[in-house]
Amino acid sequence: MKLYNSIKKRIDRLIQVRFDKETGFYRHKRFGKYVYIRHPTHLAKESDILWVCESLFFHNYLPKDNDVVVDLGAGYGDEALYIAEKSPNLTYIGVEAQPVIFECLANTFRKAGPNFIASPYAITNADSVKFVSHFSYAAVGGTSKGYIDVPTMRWADFLQRYKIDRIDLFKMNIEGAEKEIVQGIDDFSFIKRFIISCHDFRANNGDGEWFRTKDVVVATLKENGYIIKPFNYGISFADDWIYAERET
Repeated sequence: MKLYNSIKKRIDRLIQVRFDKETGFYRHKRFGKYVYIRHPTHLAKESDILWVCESLFFHNYLPKDNDVVVDLGAGYGDEALYIAEKSPNLTYIGVEAQPVIFECLANTFRKAGPNFIASPYAITNADSVKFVSHFSYAAVGGTSKGYIDVPTMRWADFLQRYKIDRIDLFKMNIEGAEKEIVQGIDDFSFIKRFIISCHDFRANNGDGEWFRTKDVVVATLKENGYIIKPFNYGISFADDWIYAERET
């Protein structure tokens, strides 16, 4: 039975995923558009994508047309296409610093529309950041042995480059770097809402105390006038997400 399930899983991937000669990546249909991925094993189940979109990312606030969404750690762009299907006229700036994943995201956004913008920068005050081109996307931000220099940009310069004067939803999933980003924002007045993945579950799993970010992130947002809404699904990674909205 175990062998049968393994073979069936591979066949399902082959049916859904096709090699794209134009880009050298693989692609599959998601919410009526193509998502480009590095390898067929990176194909996420649509049911899983729907769950995280509906239960986490956009559970408390669903972006609408004319909104501006900034997504740090946009990955392959599945959730952006989820929103594009519902609100095609919003502006969605997806930031993905891992070079290979960024290339895939740029191709996903290339066919999503001109208001879907892929950005390759690591948002940081550091002059240099090194990543490792790891087969596991989640491991990229968790190693100190990086060998790929990625372009960096300070927060203020990022806002200026993309002409951002308001953010209706600031989504963040950056493998522990969320504490640095939140603490580095000196003006929260133009950011209406956050949806942030903290990574205490990785610290609890032995990946290092650097990933323990939730208390600091929550405290910083509260100090700046946000009401925090936690998640309580009894699932470690899901319950480390927090939603924050400014008091009106």
